[in-house]
Amino acid sequence: MKRVFLAAAMAVGIMVASPTSAGAWATYCDWDPLVLIVTPAGHIVPVYDSVWTSSPLDLGLPLESYTVARAYDAGGNPVTVVHMTISVPTGLLFRYAVTDEVTTGLLGSGTVLARQSGTSGTPVHLTFTLHTP
Repeated sequence: MKRVFLAAAMAVGIMVASPTSAGAWATYCDWDPLVLIVTPAGHIVPVYDSVWTSSPLDLGLPLESYTVARAYDAGGNPVTVVHMTISVPTGLLFRYAVTDEVTTGLLGSGTVLARQSGTSGTPVHLTFTLHTP
């Protein structure tokens, strides 16, 4: 029993003293606004624009715009090609890294349509295809 306790204590001690920081892997979704995309056929498709940052102090408030175009897939079915531009204003003094993501569900819970990394103050361009009836 002493050996099991000693082994468990050593394992916990190694994990706590490990030089790898868990905070380096944490990301925060600052904003996740609903964007209603109107297709050329007149359908309205709701998507979410998530902005992920490495710190809750970096306020990633997205400003998005999009254009749509009619296209056809390999089977000849009509699809909508969406070009979305997302811009996150720079913080008070510094630029920071952002990851912009367009999904069909709130907080990335649905299908990921597009994902791109960038920095605040520089527009990020995302392109994805919607299959609408």
